[in-house]
Amino acid sequence: MDDKIALLMEETGCDRREAELALEMSGFQVEEAVKAIARSLRNIAVLKGKFIHSGDQFGLFLTVANLKSGGLLRSRAVLSFNPAVYAAGLERGWFEFEKHLYGCRLWEGSLQAESLEIERRLAAHFRKRAATERLGREDERALAEEIGAVLTGLFKAPPIRLQLKREILDLRQFHALNPNPDRASVSRVAASSREEMLVLKVSLEEQEDGVPAWRLRTGDIVAAKITDGRDIAQYLAKLFGGYSPLGPVSVAVPVEAIESAPDLVLARVRFSVGVRGDATIERDRRLRVARLAEAEGGSEAMPWWKRIFK
Repeated sequence: MDDKIALLMEETGCDRREAELALEMSGFQVEEAVKAIARSLRNIAVLKGKFIHSGDQFGLFLTVANLKSGGLLRSRAVLSFNPAVYAAGLERGWFEFEKHLYGCRLWEGSLQAESLEIERRLAAHFRKRAATERLGREDERALAEEIGAVLTGLFKAPPIRLQLKREILDLRQFHALNPNPDRASVSRVAASSREEMLVLKVSLEEQEDGVPAWRLRTGDIVAAKITDGRDIAQYLAKLFGGYSPLGPVSVAVPVEAIESAPDLVLARVRFSVGVRGDATIERDRRLRVARLAEAEGGSEAMPWWKRIFK
């Protein structure tokens, strides 16, 4: 009996009295007791918000906290010059809202450093137990004033047109909105989902004595240049260091996948979590390639960065 109580307390965060009651009501079946507790403990506070500052900066943020333990489960934010950010609906479930927020970070006009600073300030604020308690009991108007005060130090003036939506969920509802609650980052969800992956058009740098395209393999390091004409691609090129005042420049990236055709090779390279690049190359084209552990032509392998930039 004590083992079951301890397991319930560990799995759900309930106290001993709640665990004993749930076991009695479920005929001492642990699985049913977990479900009963998940339905009864409405301890998850979700705060979604959006704001406009100075008429040309648009932001979203998300805070999720466990009211019972005082623990902060989520703190996410984005700030952008793109007005489409503000169009996000606050009626979305927290998981979809969080995925949308991360997507906005890849849009042109996103302010990376400022977004992370807003995220950091909100996290620091809601890690205080008193702030977490107010998150559960205050109305949205009072919470809006509190959030405005948190952001004042960053913007030098309170954000205007701040809109909030606060929801209190039980554990079952919280997990139901997240297909994989063990994943702590939507970036990792994006990396494993084709729908969330951004694929750019790229070209691979050639080299007279390089590796033929048909011999390219996963794990090789290549020099990729972003040639995609979309605004988001140009923005990412600058973010990844693939752009100079004279135009696009090559970036050292790993080959993630290869597909061969009779006369062509399609190579997919990886820039970051959720961002890939596709290049189509003639089979016999020789590319600038670095391999970490193979001696080409009998010579000793050298560090990849020397081979790319020699």
